[in-house]
Amino acid sequence: MLARRLGFVQMKLDYGDYASDTIIFERKKMGDLVNSVFARYFSESRLFKQMEKLYSYCARHKKVACLVVFGKKETIVKEFAKRGQRLNMLAIYGALGSVVCRYDCNIIWVDTKVEDMLNIMRKVAEKVEEGKMLIPRRRNLKQFSKVRSVAIVARALDISPRLASLMVNRVGGLYDIVYALKNQPAKILVLEGVGKKTFQRMRDIAGIR
Repeated sequence: MLARRLGFVQMKLDYGDYASDTIIFERKKMGDLVNSVFARYFSESRLFKQMEKLYSYCARHKKVACLVVFGKKETIVKEFAKRGQRLNMLAIYGALGSVVCRYDCNIIWVDTKVEDMLNIMRKVAEKVEEGKMLIPRRRNLKQFSKVRSVAIVARALDISPRLASLMVNRVGGLYDIVYALKNQPAKILVLEGVGKKTFQRMRDIAGIR
């Protein structure tokens, strides 16, 4: 079985179709997505009911939610056309927008083959397991500055290379700067380009309370 070969284990889940310790994938084929958007439980679409339950479950268990849409929209549009109907894709896009905004759910749309979908899901799960969720990719030090001490300060405190260079020249290396942020604030605040907001942000990044 393809899913098993790619590292997925078949088992009964409380929610979703695929899951790890940190993420749950709810998979919907294009036709299923369309049906769940327009199928109604009283006045609300079935999709939103499902996403509300998934959101609550993920919030309780501290998991990431991800909706995986699989299939080509052109295929389902043609099926509707054969029946003399017109599929409102804007309504589908609006529903997906609501899923992201209202239910804190990520969306992956794959319109190629099942193996591609499973590989993408596996890679996303690996990144989440590694703790990289919402953590920006760190740039190489040389992208900040050719001077290593300046690059280290710029990256560590999330400031411009120009300001980092000024701080290194006036205060010292990263250890000296962090010490000054905590115990000698005037030494930092007098520097050009350091206002109260920048000063407080650097303290927060350095973990100074």
